[in-house]
Formats: sequence, structure tokens, C-alpha cells
Amino acid sequence: MSPILFARPWRPTVWVVLLLAAVAAPGQACQTQPVASIPPALLTEGFLQAHPDLYWRDLGQTAWRRGRPAQALARFQRASLYADKPSQALVARMYQEGTGTAADPVLAYIWMDLAAERGYRDLLVERERYWQRLDAAQQRRVLAEGPALYARYGDAVAKPRMETVLRTARNSMTGSRTGFVNPGLRLALAEGPEADRPVSGDDYYRDAYWDPAAYWCLQDQIWQHGSRSQSVEVGPLRTVEDPAR
Repeated sequence: MSPILFARPWRPTVWVVLLLAAVAAPGQACQTQPVASIPPALLTEGFLQAHPDLYWRDLGQTAWRRGRPAQALARFQRASLYADKPSQALVARMYQEGTGTAADPVLAYIWMDLAAERGYRDLLVERERYWQRLDAAQQRRVLAEGPALYARYGDAVAKPRMETVLRTARNSMTGSRTGFVNPGLRLALAEGPEADRPVSGDDYYRDAYWDPAAYWCLQDQIWQHGSRSQSVEVGPLRTVEDPAR
């Protein structure tokens, strides 16, 4: 059984390597969301700009489809800064397969360990597979190099980074420092499949999409109740404006 780079009370192990000074206390139990997804109609440019985890993952997928794996890797890493576990898993796979970068099974394991940090079963299984492929010297490298990646991409730092963006964006768009949404607010989306059709403020500003605690709960629900293929994407693949062009 592999060591874990981020100690978690729910996972038994023969030995645990603690690479962080402290472990955040577990949050409150998540409330079940009516729909464990983000409707594609809401994935407009403005919505994605306010959700950099989805935005950079989307751009990474676009680069991948265009045959630019190195660019895709850089964008998945950018999404990973905002605690995006699907992107972290994709980075791990690219290091494992040598796609868009030189193959490096050690970095592949560390990235998959990051992706599995919340205990999502499919990612835990992948992490163990990656560990079994490492020799003793590579396993020692994991322990030496893991802390630096956790210090940049682990939930302890990446979640607060994402939460700051969510709060700032929501308050800016609603015009209220408290994030209050007038129940009668109607929005006309300027783009996407529902362009020009009114959307209620309650739908667009649903807590599950903007409140940090509810947003993480929504992601947990997607992973718990969806298949792995469904979990890797929130909404369908789509092309968004590429800031690098």
C-alpha cells in the first residue's frame, strides 16, 4: 500500500507520511443537491471566468482536441491551482504516458495522489496502480518531491484560492457585498445554447455554484453518484475564448 502525501483519518495504512504541518478539520456534512451537475446552459464565458477551475480545464480540453498536448498540460495545471481534481488526474495521466511532456512516473504518482486527496474511489484506485509501478528509488523521490507540489496544488491552499474567486465574482455580479440575490432577478444569457432566454437569478446564482462550501459538496456528489467518465467533465466539451491567441 502506498504512503499518502496528505494524511487523512478515513484511510487505513501501515504507515503514513505527513507532508503538511497541519490537516484541516473535516467540514460539515454536505446537503444533497437536487441535481449533481452544472447545467450546460449556464456555462457561458462569464460563468467560466468566475470558475477558473472549469475555465482552464475547458481550455485544456480544447488544446487537447487541437493536437496541442503541451499546451493542454499547462492549462490543466492552471486549473489544478484552483483545486480541480479532474485536471490533476489528467496531469497525472499525461506524466504517466509521456504526453505533452517527458514521462515521469514519480510526478505522475504525486499528481494522482493530489487528485485522490478527497478520497474519490476511482482516483484512489488509480493512485494505487501508479504506486505499484514505482521502484524503491522512485518511491523515495515521491517523498522528497511531493511536499513542493502539495504546497502549491493541495486543497489546503488551492481551495482558499478558488473560494476567493467565487466570493469576489458573485458579489461583483450581484452588486451586493453579501452576495444577496433578489428573488425576482431575471438574467438573459448573451451566449451559449440558451442565449437570449431568461434565466432566474435563483438558478444562475444557486449556492451550489457560488457558495464555497456548497460548491465542494456539489463536486463530492458528482464523484459519488456519477461514473468516472461523467466525473471528469462538468458539462459537455465546448470551445471557449482562448486568452493565449
